[in-house]
Amino acid sequence: MIKRFFQGRFFYLLVAFLFAISLFLTAASSSYNQSGTQLSQVTETYTNTIEDVPIDIKYDSDNYFISGYSYQTTVYLTSTNRVKLDSEINSDTRSFKVVADLSDASSGTTTAKLKVTNLPSGMTATVSPDTISVTIGKKVSKTFKVVGNVNDDQIADGYALKKVSVDTDEVTVVSDESTMSQIDHVVANLPEDQVLDSNYSGNVTLQAVSADGTVLASVIDPAKVGLSVTVKRLSKTVPVRIEQTGSLSSDLSSITTKASQDTVTIYGNQDALDAISEVVGQVDISDVTKNVTKTINLSATNVTVDPATIGVDLTVTKK
Repeated sequence: MIKRFFQGRFFYLLVAFLFAISLFLTAASSSYNQSGTQLSQVTETYTNTIEDVPIDIKYDSDNYFISGYSYQTTVYLTSTNRVKLDSEINSDTRSFKVVADLSDASSGTTTAKLKVTNLPSGMTATVSPDTISVTIGKKVSKTFKVVGNVNDDQIADGYALKKVSVDTDEVTVVSDESTMSQIDHVVANLPEDQVLDSNYSGNVTLQAVSADGTVLASVIDPAKVGLSVTVKRLSKTVPVRIEQTGSLSSDLSSITTKASQDTVTIYGNQDALDAISEVVGQVDISDVTKNVTKTINLSATNVTVDPATIGVDLTVTKK
């Protein structure tokens, strides 16, 4: 019976059916694997905006001077590789550059196309703006005197400028011919954030300026010099007048006063100093019956008095 079963038609049909199912399952498995592989190949795109990327301008620096252009631009990066993107974001590990090629340009104002070079594979970049305007002129150099400068509003109230000096008298200025003809002198300005009520000493950046003070494009060597500024406190010496207050004792006919010093120094702005010709000190004589020395306070409108207290000798005259 069993032998006939394995030799019968039904057995061969069963084997064929099982073989067909096996082939179907194998094909389905293969299709699933291929589908999974395709899904795994879908990649993520990363982007980043990098501001203030320096522009590398290529030009004939031996014969020409350039000015009037933006020094930095914005770059938009796109990459499928996060590690590469992070490397380009960091200025210390960055390989790409933004370049403007003016190698064949001549004198005048021109528009230069900005291009990104040395960009890693698998990464794209867009520059905004993608052009810059550049003024090109024949390169010239000239020596100029250095002038130290302090604006009036940089001197604190109650002080006056006494002396300004620089440690370098002359510097070399490089610019184009047109700009050079407009340069009047080189100025060493006190930094804008300084308002002086004491002396100043420090290194400051130089600027080439026209006669009206307009800053002009140039390269200055050296770029910085030492600036020293001496200020003085506004002061004035005025006499002291002693004024008696209170009531004279009935036992006395008079009291004379003598201050320990006849003059004092007052400090303040010029208007306040000009308004004062003397400092009045008041001494109360109500309780005075004999010779005595009193200490009084001195003050005046809108100024500081030095010393602020003085001694006053009171000498009585009895009836």
